[in-house]
Amino acid sequence: MPAVTVENPLTLPRVAAPADAVARTVLAVTTAPSGFEGEGFPVRRAFAGINYRHLDPFV
Repeated sequence: MPAVTVENPLTLPRVAAPADAVARTVLAVTTAPSGFEGEGFPVRRAFAGINYRHLDPFV
């Protein structure tokens, strides 16, 4: 039995933005660089080469 039940499991309560939230502009939209890992399977590095001061502290 689940700990919490609701009438409609597809609805969630809205989370309010923090009072000290600051809107940020988009720095750039680019395609992630691609490469090969391990035994040659292709991967894309989402944050390769970006300066860490442009990232959120939780990334």
